[in-house]
Amino acid sequence: MSWNLISNYDPLKIEEIVIRYWTENGIRKKVLKEVWDSREGSEIFSFLEGPPTTNGYMHAGHARGRIYKDVMIRYHMIKGFRVWAQGGWDTQGLPVELEVEKKFKVKSKKEIEEKIGVEKFIEECKKSVDHYISEWISDNERLAVWLDYEDAYQTRNPKYLETVWSFVKNAYEEGLLYKSYSVVPRCPRCGTALSNHELSLGSEIVKDPSLYFKVKSLDGDFYFAVWTTTPWTIIANRALAVNPQSDYVLVEIKGEKLLIAEPLLNSLLSKLQVKDAKITAKYKGSELVGKRYVHPLSEEVPKNSNCSPPECTVVSADYVTMTEGTGIVHTAPAHGPEDFETAKKYGLEVWTPLKDNGYFGEDAGIFSGMWFKDASKAVVEALKEKGLVLHYEEIEHEYPHCWRCGTPLIYYPTSQWFIKTTAIVNRMREYLKNVKFRPSWGYNRMDAWVEASRDWCISRERYWGTPLPIWICPKCGHIEVFGSIEELSKAAGVDVKDPHKPYIDQLHIKCPKCGEEMKREPFVMDVWADSGVAHTAALKQLNKQHLHKYIFPYSFALEPPEQVRGWFYTLLITSTVLNDSSPFKMLGMHGLILDAEGQKMSKSKGNVVFAREALKKHGADQLRLFMCYRNSPWQDIRYVDKEISEIGSKLRVFYNVVKFFISYAELDKWNASAIEEDMKNITNVDKWILTKEESVMKSVYESIENFDLHSASKALFDFLVEDVSRRYIVAVRPRVWTEENTKDKRAAYATIFTLLKHSIPLIGIFTPFIAEYIYQTVWRKVGIEPKESVMLEVAKPLPKDYLDNTAFENVEEAMKVIDTIVSYRGERGIKRRMPLKKIVILWSNEIKEKEEYISLISTMANITSVEFVARPPEKFVKELQAIGGKSKIYIIEEIDKETYELGLAKEVIRRIQIMRKENNLEYSDKVNVKYYTDSEELESAIIKHIDYIKNETRAVEISKESISEGKRFEIEEYVIVLKIEKINSQ
Repeated sequence: MSWNLISNYDPLKIEEIVIRYWTENGIRKKVLKEVWDSREGSEIFSFLEGPPTTNGYMHAGHARGRIYKDVMIRYHMIKGFRVWAQGGWDTQGLPVELEVEKKFKVKSKKEIEEKIGVEKFIEECKKSVDHYISEWISDNERLAVWLDYEDAYQTRNPKYLETVWSFVKNAYEEGLLYKSYSVVPRCPRCGTALSNHELSLGSEIVKDPSLYFKVKSLDGDFYFAVWTTTPWTIIANRALAVNPQSDYVLVEIKGEKLLIAEPLLNSLLSKLQVKDAKITAKYKGSELVGKRYVHPLSEEVPKNSNCSPPECTVVSADYVTMTEGTGIVHTAPAHGPEDFETAKKYGLEVWTPLKDNGYFGEDAGIFSGMWFKDASKAVVEALKEKGLVLHYEEIEHEYPHCWRCGTPLIYYPTSQWFIKTTAIVNRMREYLKNVKFRPSWGYNRMDAWVEASRDWCISRERYWGTPLPIWICPKCGHIEVFGSIEELSKAAGVDVKDPHKPYIDQLHIKCPKCGEEMKREPFVMDVWADSGVAHTAALKQLNKQHLHKYIFPYSFALEPPEQVRGWFYTLLITSTVLNDSSPFKMLGMHGLILDAEGQKMSKSKGNVVFAREALKKHGADQLRLFMCYRNSPWQDIRYVDKEISEIGSKLRVFYNVVKFFISYAELDKWNASAIEEDMKNITNVDKWILTKEESVMKSVYESIENFDLHSASKALFDFLVEDVSRRYIVAVRPRVWTEENTKDKRAAYATIFTLLKHSIPLIGIFTPFIAEYIYQTVWRKVGIEPKESVMLEVAKPLPKDYLDNTAFENVEEAMKVIDTIVSYRGERGIKRRMPLKKIVILWSNEIKEKEEYISLISTMANITSVEFVARPPEKFVKELQAIGGKSKIYIIEEIDKETYELGLAKEVIRRIQIMRKENNLEYSDKVNVKYYTDSEELESAIIKHIDYIKNETRAVEISKESISEGKRFEIEEYVIVLKIEKINSQ
């Protein structure tokens, strides 16, 4: 294809051109293959993909994380690493099932079996996964996220799935796998248990009842004061718990005696609006154990009318705290893990009339048929009618919801399979010590989470997932756990092709002990176990287990901070069991994308921005730069279109630098064939910009290696905009505009190309489209055949001959002098194009080549006369200290007629340049200029400086004429009409 720079920066046009080039030539695949295959022996950077769930489209939050992943991968490419960048997809589990349920308008698990059928439902899940993988790959490639999608791992792949089975079998052989009847979190809508680490992923702040109620004692004329935020669980109450070490008091309030924890008495009195209460007795909590009470819902629920010991008694529990409530906790063993453990200790019945779908059954009495949340209101009303409510209010607190469907969860008794995570906590914590976290507080957060680990409930009562590979003999109880499809095939006597439901449940396996037919435990596995074995399964799927010793542990993985309790956590558990090691060396975390008002984006709020919308509006480069530049990766970012455009404008400024360079280099027929010779003639200003580039590059490298992408992108693009465009290009422009083909001019071209040569690969890390476009175009324009992609370039330090710290320090000081004068102009209201008459500078140190620095300051600060002096002058208008520098600046004379006219000429130049831009003229295009003004001052300025105006605007002729069509401008108090005409080259 033909490569030519378009006139003005147009991100969408540039990206269209580059996408076509990448697609037609398979560039992504070629680059990924080359940076792995051709760099054998180089240091390895292995990236572990946190697999996107294939149940929806990419939104801006997803895009943010993927941009950061790609930046880290591209950085290691250009640094010469051997890069492993396998993609991955989370293709199973509840998230995928819910998406299919939406399609069929299914509202409950039961409807799947009755309306669709399990086999068809699973087939629909597969189709849905295929669709979303295709869509995600499309969005990824549009975003220029370069992963290996052709060999991406998929958690549904049988070879991948085998590693999950291997994990379960290893756990079984280590004594870490067990089945238990216990109380676990459950989603009543999805009809399955969840693990404890999933609770944090779906917690929401909600308003719930805060109920203080009375329970009548059978061992004295008093009431127990009890508190709960889940009144519906009182239906299944079986005991009251107290802290054995705490003090309790019997108090008389409004003619009734209440028993309450002494530390919480004043709090209750305040809520009851009672100023004082008479204490009639004191007890230790341990003295109350065994006391009986009347079940508060004995009339409403038939089962509770026959409540007798050990039910309806006071029990001891250390978990009862003195921080809120009354110090007496109602205990429902079926609806709380701690309550369940208390029940085992005291022999309490684990009973509940609540069904696993969240509705109360017939034995719930007056509450039968109610949704559990609705039952709370009914319970409060029933207690009010009986005069048992002490105080009722609503409070905001955190309550667990299903992390996928958003339904409030219940704790519910059931038989499930668990991994004894608590047995490997110390090993996991030890492995974490060798992991680098960015931000660093991630370590403490994850370490605390691991330390507080509970056993992992791995079984799920669903359909589309990795089947639990456990068979049990109903006759002798023998257990078989299969660690591979080969083992299962051998036991079943058939070649198992698809190990998923419903096919796996059609297998017949004989018990090796007694010959009875065994039954598979009917569960699938927690979807977090699927993605949690990616560190090993991803290679197994490719039959490349031999690479494990090189790639593992992975160099880098990245996800939001909540994944210290999700994916990062399960990766650590499974790797501890399978590999006896941490699976990662460095973990990065990224924040949320908020809307413009700072609200979290969500589909329910309707404020989600999908990646395709953002890309269509801004293009990938601008979006990528915004995500990197705006905040540190772990801070939240507000998605504001205006800010994306503002930060993206840095690319336009940089593009104009390239356009300036190539326009004049082509005009002068400069190419890079003699660049080494041209670089021998570089000036101090050239050395300054190259020395600064080398320093900036080192800073960028260090920042990226520390995952400080904000600092890295800011350092790089601020350098390109501020130092290269607004300082260096301004400084060398007079050299480039000289008609003669001087050594100075060639040195300027050579310097600019050297800047590009060393910065373009680095720019490609953040903004790959513009980098590729400039690389493929400019390299050809200056006579160098580029590689197939800029990402195949390896960043190298600049030659030492180009660097000069003394020149760097002196030009930096000159730039500080210039900035100080510009600031002085602003304070005095003197326009930038209005020359100052004369300044003198008391320089901070001895320098050679004073004329070069005088010319630099004179040009850039717009001063007619600049002198360096050894001592302060006797007379001056103003003394200035260089901002951030050491030099003293003395304004000797501001403006006279001569400098004023020169300033007017510069204002005319500016207006002509505006018209050139409006007419889309190239830098090299020559023009004729016609003007009309009735101002003698303005006309005098034009005539006196006509050659200067011609040179600056590339005008061949400038003539005064009456103009019927032209553009009207105001300069100071004068008016001028201008017309420009492009001169067609012959």
